Amino acid sequence: MNPYGKDKILFIRIDGIYCEHCVETITLALRSLDGVETATIRQNVAEISGEKLPSPDVIVDTIRKSGYETDENRISASRAKVARTVRWYEFLLIAAVIVAAAAGVRLIFGYNIFNAIPVVDSSLSYGMLFVTGLLTSIHCVSMCGAIGIFASSESNTVRSFMRPILYNAGRVISYTVIGGIVGLIGSAFSLNMTLRGVVIIIAAVFMLLMALSMMGLFSFHLPRVFTVRTNGKKLGAFVIGLLNGLMPCGPLQAMQIYALSTGSVWRGALSMALFALGTVPLMLISGAAINLSKGKLKIVIGKIAAVLMVILSVSMLNRGLLSLGIDVTNVFPSKYDGYIAATVEDGVQTVEFDLDFDSYADVVVQKGIPVKITVHANEEKITGCNNEIVSRDFGFDVPLTAGDNVIEFTPAEEGDFVYTCWMNMITNHIKVIDDPDYFK
Repeated sequence: MNPYGKDKILFIRIDGIYCEHCVETITLALRSLDGVETATIRQNVAEISGEKLPSPDVIVDTIRKSGYETDENRISASRAKVARTVRWYEFLLIAAVIVAAAAGVRLIFGYNIFNAIPVVDSSLSYGMLFVTGLLTSIHCVSMCGAIGIFASSESNTVRSFMRPILYNAGRVISYTVIGGIVGLIGSAFSLNMTLRGVVIIIAAVFMLLMALSMMGLFSFHLPRVFTVRTNGKKLGAFVIGLLNGLMPCGPLQAMQIYALSTGSVWRGALSMALFALGTVPLMLISGAAINLSKGKLKIVIGKIAAVLMVILSVSMLNRGLLSLGIDVTNVFPSKYDGYIAATVEDGVQTVEFDLDFDSYADVVVQKGIPVKITVHANEEKITGCNNEIVSRDFGFDVPLTAGDNVIEFTPAEEGDFVYTCWMNMITNHIKVIDDPDYFK
């Protein structure tokens, strides 16, 4: 007898669903129950129907035995009551903890360790390329770890490492192939700032869709064209790994430039392969962590990954917009507070500042007068992120080396203009005004 009275359709919210494999596992388990005629899953909510549906404890027990989490309070005849897997207060709490942790790391270490990317140049040996991958994997986990969890989730703990291995194998193959192509005809892959921004925005939207899917707010799966089958099983994790090589990642772009400098398909492929292999250990562990965890711990990790992916997708979207010259974070700019004012002498405006790990300087200059900005760079503070300053509006792209680096341009229009590192992760402003008296 149906314990829910006349209801012939029930909805069950299930935590721990991150991929199509999860959906298939739970669907098969529910369909095996006596009284269940149909079972489908959409947005982390299972819908079952039948004339004599099983009791709540049977449904809960079946789902938990499959490696996922639910309880009787998450079973209802109304889908609206059970739809979301991450509540708004959980989102705010997790986001606050992540922001606090990032601020604490910055306070302790003095800079953002996720931006402390090693400098990649032609002097690196093949062995150091692998070491660079190891060091950079911290950045990879922070930026792509949530994608790895999305791709690697597996309910069968016996095969806990299989999907993470497939995901990382896809990454290594993708990096290697791209390295070979770039080494052979790399100049064809040089993207202008506009095209780079479009690619980053597309990747950000892709990440946001995955995050919403993990939170149960949106149903997202790989398009069929990207789905590979072998012996009836889908290799979604492998395909996502392959696509990972196309992500607009700073360290990856630096390595592509290195591969370009080799001028050889074989050396380009080898350099990217060694770098990719260096990133594998930490990425593999992060991907397997959710599979090795059980019960509520697995759910917590999944929720943290979903919230982190939302934050990172918004950050990536901002990077893409910055490439297009749009700074949405500067909606209410301060007048001149915190800006370094230029000194006008002999018809030239001069500005000087010291390079920092995580920022340049905000400056204010006079319209129509040539500007000369000198960046004093200590070799110890140059990283693979801050070692190139770019401005779309003023048309400069200046690599930084130890010592004094000079940037010259003439501002023709008033306004607040953004300039960034080449990865668009460090953002500062040049305010152009028409007020000669301000500089006296």
